Parts: sequence; C-alpha cells; structure tokens
Amino acid sequence: MKKVLIIVAVSASVLLLSLYGGYQYLVNKHENENLEMKEKAKAAGVTTEEFMEQTQEIDGISYKVDLDENATQDEVIDVMHKMTHQKVRAEEKWGAIPMIPETINDVYEVVSKSNFERKEELLAILERWKKGDFSQADEDHNYFWVYQGGTIGKAYGIMSENEEKEFIRNNFKKAGS
Repeated sequence: MKKVLIIVAVSASVLLLSLYGGYQYLVNKHENENLEMKEKAKAAGVTTEEFMEQTQEIDGISYKVDLDENATQDEVIDVMHKMTHQKVRAEEKWGAIPMIPETINDVYEVVSKSNFERKEELLAILERWKKGDFSQADEDHNYFWVYQGGTIGKAYGIMSENEEKEFIRNNFKKAGS
C-alpha cells in the first residue's frame, strides 16, 4: 500500500512538473515572440501594432499569376495589384501574389503580347519591377486601385525590408520566397 501511494505521489509530481514546465515554455515562447516583434517594429521605424497590421496574414493568397495570352487587361491589373501588396503599406489588403522575378516575367510576357489600352503604362511599371526598382510600388498600387474603383485600402507608403520579410513569412509559406 505504501509503495502504491509513493508511486501515485511521484507520478502526480512528475505530471504536475511537466505541466508547469510546458506552461512556462509556452509563456516564454510567447514573450520571446512579442520581444522579437517589438524589435522588428523598432528596426522598421514603426509601432508594434502597425508592424503587425502591415505584415499580418491576409486572405486570397495565390502563388501563380494564372494568366495566358487570352487574359484581359482587367485580369492583368488585378494580378499586378495583388503583387504590390508584398511591398506597400495600406489600410486593407485583399489577395497577394509573390512579387518575384518569375511572376513579374509571367505578367510581362502577357502584357508585351497584348493590345491593351494601358499596355505602355503597364509595361513601364513591369520594366521597373524587372530591374528590382520598387521605389514607386505605392504609386503603382494606387494606379491599379483607382483603375479598379477602390474605396478602401489606398496605399500610403512602402514597407520596410523587415516588414516585407515578415509579410512574406506570414503569407507565402508555401512559396518559401
């Protein structure tokens, strides 16, 4: 009987210590993540809340442009608009496609072979992007946004490198970009 009580007491102690250790691990992990987020926000020159708002996971992620030679100008502009979400600061973002050389080249091929009304403007934007120049990504976003009749989500700047990395990490897990 004494042995059974000792075994039960030791087992209960091990269980309680394991639960407490697990709890402490989760608390520390959460605190470390918060500290890491604060440090990233500080490096980006924004508040933690703004950093989290701009880099949060959004709906409508796609990894392909899904355009072909029959794509319409509206479809191309929608894809380009979603590509800018990786680069810009905006109140709201719906949908994103990775802004990587492959997707830029895919869209460029479609536009260069098109007879779109806005072909020259789209090619000028895509040529900048192909060169790695995203300094006007917020203006590019708003060009598409206005064309699409946007009322919410106007871009108001470009994300910092840290914000963009966090946005990619949160939204393009599959792409690994």
